[in-house]
Amino acid sequence: MTSLATPPPTEIAADLLDDLRTARRGAVALPALEPATYARDHAAFELLSDQRGLIAGHLAGRLAGMGDGPLSILSVGCGDGSLDARLAAGLVAAAPGRPVRYVGVEPWEGSAALFVERMSSLDAPEVSAEVHVAAFADVSLDEMFDVVVFVHSMYYVADVGTALRAALALLRPGGELWVLNAPKAALNALVDVLAPPQENHRQWFSADVGEAFADVGIILEEAVTLDALVDLLATTDEVLDFAVQARLTPELRDPVRAYLRAVAVPARDGSSRVPHPVDVFRAIRH
Repeated sequence: MTSLATPPPTEIAADLLDDLRTARRGAVALPALEPATYARDHAAFELLSDQRGLIAGHLAGRLAGMGDGPLSILSVGCGDGSLDARLAAGLVAAAPGRPVRYVGVEPWEGSAALFVERMSSLDAPEVSAEVHVAAFADVSLDEMFDVVVFVHSMYYVADVGTALRAALALLRPGGELWVLNAPKAALNALVDVLAPPQENHRQWFSADVGEAFADVGIILEEAVTLDALVDLLATTDEVLDFAVQARLTPELRDPVRAYLRAVAVPARDGSSRVPHPVDVFRAIRH
């Protein structure tokens, strides 16, 4: 009698992804996420992932290495300010009295208002903060910064190279540009298949960002990966939609959940979670 071995998870996942790709070939694009619920679903997604904590720890370490003098930071795609407020609080705690200037750029008015609210709630007179409700390509800034950071916001620019040049031009000599972007790994392979195209461009992943740095001649000082995990195996439909950056139709939900089970790995607590890495690119304006 012949025994058929169960294919390894990577093979199962590849087959499931191919099935989804075949099902979507030639189909009308899935609906995009609505701005009104994007922030809510994003916050719910982040509660299931350890990535935000890893990012905060990594960036706080970078900021700590920049001395204890005045610091100005431009956060592109700042969202609701949950990450930036955490970093600003750490800066104040590490060097009380140090002036910290924070400027956010955020296209969604609701999230921009939350950014201002969170920064104000620090109740730290050393911290000044403002936000521009605009896309990065449309914002007009008349000041220079010590740090310009894109945390999961490079996806929305029309041209990565142009955005990198513009960001570098906003840095003081010695200032640092940080770009945090997802690779096309297990979870984002789904995004690549299911998410509707961005306006006027395709979805950008880490490989695109790395290539853009090279194409425009900006030398990278560092490129590291933060290996995060996210618990998506029993999540709500809304969070599942956020994870794939599209409103899924009912017939797609079960195949998507099956794929996520196939790519899940053991976590420290014994549960199974989906790999959720983020790449960190760092460059210096010389």
